[in-house]
Amino acid sequence: MSESVLLLESGRCAWGRCIFCGYGRRNGKLPTVENLKREFDSFFGDLNPKTKEIKVFGSGSFLDEKQVPEEARRYFIEKCIENGIKKITIESRPEFINEAKLKEFKGLELIVAIGLEVADDKILDRINKGFHLKDFERAVNILHSCGCKVRTYILVNLPFSNSKILDRSVEYALTYSDSVVLINLLPHWNSPLFKMWLKGEWNFLSKKDFFEITKKWRSNKKIELDVETFRFIPKFPEEIRENLNGVGEEYLTHPHFEVWQDYLLRWYSPPREKEILLFLPCSYKKPYSESKTHRRILIRLKRLKIYPRIHQVMISNAGLVPREFENYYPFNSYNWDESLETEEIKERYVEVTAERIKKYLKAHGRCYKKIFHLLKEESESYKALKKACKALNLEFERFEI
Repeated sequence: MSESVLLLESGRCAWGRCIFCGYGRRNGKLPTVENLKREFDSFFGDLNPKTKEIKVFGSGSFLDEKQVPEEARRYFIEKCIENGIKKITIESRPEFINEAKLKEFKGLELIVAIGLEVADDKILDRINKGFHLKDFERAVNILHSCGCKVRTYILVNLPFSNSKILDRSVEYALTYSDSVVLINLLPHWNSPLFKMWLKGEWNFLSKKDFFEITKKWRSNKKIELDVETFRFIPKFPEEIRENLNGVGEEYLTHPHFEVWQDYLLRWYSPPREKEILLFLPCSYKKPYSESKTHRRILIRLKRLKIYPRIHQVMISNAGLVPREFENYYPFNSYNWDESLETEEIKERYVEVTAERIKKYLKAHGRCYKKIFHLLKEESESYKALKKACKALNLEFERFEI
């Protein structure tokens, strides 16, 4: 059955307080009937005639009438019937599910997805979910009594949980649901969980770790595995960004640098076509590509036939910075004044940076055929690179342009 996805831009979650969710904290378009009808008309106007199934995703609940007013909901159902849609999946919190609303979908196969997250009332309170298992069960009973199906979301790496609670949650969800989605929780940029990540109180799972933990359920036909619910890049909200101008340990191992380095090791993959690794120096001006030094380097590199194959990675006190991330905070917002360095901090810089380079090459070295650099050989960055490559028994050489 051909399917299409509608990303609803209307309103926001009526609850919006779950510690892990950033979607519920952002505002969508004003949820008026007129706005929604325009959105639905645009969606159905572009719909493939072969589409028989629609999945609706939004930052909240489709059955919340403050987010999707009754008139707009009924209009959407009418458009589905007019366009020959047979199956609809929507999302909703339990409190908005009732028999009257469900009856409006008569003639359509309706699946309602509920973010249960964990089958433990105490943890539901700690993550500020806003409902308990009895509320979930009430909603499930209503859905099944109306001939609808239940799709349940469970978060695999939820804070305050453990493997036993996860096992129990999956079994509970299978008991009450027609399908279950096991989700790898990633830090949403504007959620309390993001701050927990920065403080080292919680961490995301790598893709490898997620699939290892969930492998016992891989063959279950009722269970789906979702390793990446959105394109994960550490995006810091403005209110938690800091002044990172300075020299010393604080500006070498700052948490905002550290989480990025962890991301590069455990989640990031270098672009597939970039098989030549070129280490470059940082610059005072940010982003680096706007500095005189980098402008000269880029002009020369772009003349080369192999330019599309070169992966440029800067070395700085902020860590390793792939070119594609140079304009992300904190990489575009720091300054390390070399004139203020002491011999002690130079040694520490080499130690920390060598370890970062070593870990990066361990994680991604197989992606590259050659390792080059354009660093001054008297610089601490060069010394760190040399130390790391020696430890890994890897060869590197100066790039001639």
